[in-house]
Amino acid sequence: MSEFQIPTASLLAVAMLGGGALAAQDARLDSAYTRIDDACSTTQLPDEPVYETVCPGHGEWTLHITSGEHGAAAAYIGPDGTRSETVYAPMRGLFGSFHTVLEWRLEGGEAFATIHRYVHYNPPELLDTMGGVEEPNTLIVTALAAEGGYTVCPVAYIDASTLPDANEIARDVADRLSRGWDCGNEVVRFDADLESVDAYLARVRIK
Repeated sequence: MSEFQIPTASLLAVAMLGGGALAAQDARLDSAYTRIDDACSTTQLPDEPVYETVCPGHGEWTLHITSGEHGAAAAYIGPDGTRSETVYAPMRGLFGSFHTVLEWRLEGGEAFATIHRYVHYNPPELLDTMGGVEEPNTLIVTALAAEGGYTVCPVAYIDASTLPDANEIARDVADRLSRGWDCGNEVVRFDADLESVDAYLARVRIK
């Protein structure tokens, strides 16, 4: 499915809320933050140079990060005990890792999305083939309540190296797009050519 395909009806309902309804909704939205720190546990997978770090998340959520020589990926276990599919960062560097702070977007105290910074790294000899940026940053917005229930999947990659308002864009994506997101959609990439949720909605012909 194309990343610019018309979203589902449930997503349209969220994205097209009128001013009064949106203001009421915003009053219930908030953020909580957890860290990848000493509260986490790390184990090496058998016979592999790969490690899994398990960290407490918001409420009953748990974050699982699998990391190896070239990068890392994440998965979540929700309140129902089900482990999600793995969430990967886009390929923007030969190496990479997650930032130590994870933002959880909440509605009425319940988490519905996360925002996690991924820091890529390119050695000097690869700069010309990897966009010319040594340490590009990507904010990964992951839906925790896509398609109803505790369905987890990535919604968007925000280029935090080129967009000065990347954090605000990430929160807008989480708040307006993640709930009811169709996990069959391609991950939306926000960069210099697509700078806001409004621009994305305009592309899919939604006013």
